[in-house]
Amino acid sequence: MEKRKDRRVKKRLMVKVNDQAGILIDISRNGFKLSTTAVPKSRMVDIVLTTDNRTFNLRGYTRWISRKVAAQKLYEVGINLENASPEYYKFLDELLPL
Repeated sequence: MEKRKDRRVKKRLMVKVNDQAGILIDISRNGFKLSTTAVPKSRMVDIVLTTDNRTFNLRGYTRWISRKVAAQKLYEVGINLENASPEYYKFLDELLPL
């Protein structure tokens, strides 16, 4: 049974977290999960998400970190968004239809 209150959609997009490359794995209205080789050094993170011809500058915080592939130093990171622009939420509405 799903315990999350917000529905998540699997979506693969390139992101930058504190200027380090990552790959978005899934996304919801309040945050997302990403895969990266660079663990954020602080809890607060700046995220740049670029899709099609749009770029979103977001700010959030790290909820959890999980090591997935030890030999490759690959981590999954849960990010909770603090606030985002109305344009970002419009983009989410396109991804997350009711």
